Amino acid sequence: MRRDLLKLACICVALLALPVHAAPYPERPVRIIVPFPAGGGTDAIARSLGDELSRRLGKPFIVENKPGAASIMGSDQVSKSPADGYTLLLTTSAFAIVASVGPKLPYDGARAFEPVALLGRAPNVVLVRSDSRLKSMEDFLQVARTSPGKLTYGSAGNGSSVHLAAEYLQAMSGIKLTHVPYRGSAPQFADLLAGHIDVAFATMASSASLIRDGRVRALAVTSADRSATFPVVPTVGETGVKGYSADVWYGVFAPKGTSPAIAQVLYQAIAGASTSGPYRDRLEREGVTGKVGSPQELTGTVGQEVARWKGVAKDRNIQFD
Repeated sequence: MRRDLLKLACICVALLALPVHAAPYPERPVRIIVPFPAGGGTDAIARSLGDELSRRLGKPFIVENKPGAASIMGSDQVSKSPADGYTLLLTTSAFAIVASVGPKLPYDGARAFEPVALLGRAPNVVLVRSDSRLKSMEDFLQVARTSPGKLTYGSAGNGSSVHLAAEYLQAMSGIKLTHVPYRGSAPQFADLLAGHIDVAFATMASSASLIRDGRVRALAVTSADRSATFPVVPTVGETGVKGYSADVWYGVFAPKGTSPAIAQVLYQAIAGASTSGPYRDRLEREGVTGKVGSPQELTGTVGQEVARWKGVAKDRNIQFD
C-alpha cells in the first residue's frame, strides 16, 4: 500500500507540474472604442479593421463611438476597463496632443495604456469650397498675410490634431487666422460648404470623399511628402513654408496590464490585415500610408509627438478645457 500511495503522490506532483494552457484569445466579442463621432474618417478605419479582425480571429470586433473632450472621454473609458484584451482604443495623434496641451487628464496619460500597433500615417489637408476665391495655397497665405485675422478656419475641435496643425502653420509662416472649432468633422464641413468659414483643416480620412466629389478643393497637404491618394496636391512646404510637416497617425491601444501575448495576437492580426483585402483598400482610400508599426514603434511615436506638441502649445499659448 505504501508503494501504491507513493506512486499516486508522484502522479499528482506530475499533474501539478503540467503547464496550464490558457483559452485561446479571443473567446468572446471585443469592443473597439473610437473617441470620435460616428461617420468620420477614424470611425471608417475602425469599422473596416474591426470587420477584418472578426474574420481573422473568429469573434466579433464591435466599434463603439465615445466622443467628447477632444478624445479624452473615450480614452478614459478604455483606461478604466479590465486589462483582458476585450476593450481596445483606436485613436489618432489626439492621444499625444491632449497629453501635451490639455487639462489634467482623468487617467495617467500614455502610461495608462499598453501599445498594440501603429496603423499608419496620413496628411491633414487644407480645404476650401470649390468656388472659393482662394485658388491655391499661395493665395491663402498671401491673403492671410495682408489681412491678419480676417480669414476664418474650422477644425474638428479645440485641441484636435488639425487645430494644432493650423496653429503650427501660423507659427512657422507668421500668418494670423481666426479659429472656429467644431464638434467633429461633419459640422465643420457643413459650415465650409455653406460659406460660414473660409478654410477647413481636416484629416485626409474625413475629407477624401469630398475632394473626390469636387465639393471642396484641396489647397495643400500637411505632410512632408505628397499623398499618393491625391498626388497633384502640393505640400505646404512646397508652397512657401519650408520644413513644415504635421501629419496624423493612427494607433491601437489596450488598458495597462493587458497580457503581452494578447497584444501580440492583435498586432499580428492587424499586420496581416494591412497587406491585403478591404481593410488595406480602406486605408488607401483614406490616404493612410506606411506599414504597421510594432508596440515599441507606437510607444516611440507617442513620446516624440508629446514633446513636439508641448513645444507648439507653449509657443502659441494654446490651452483648452
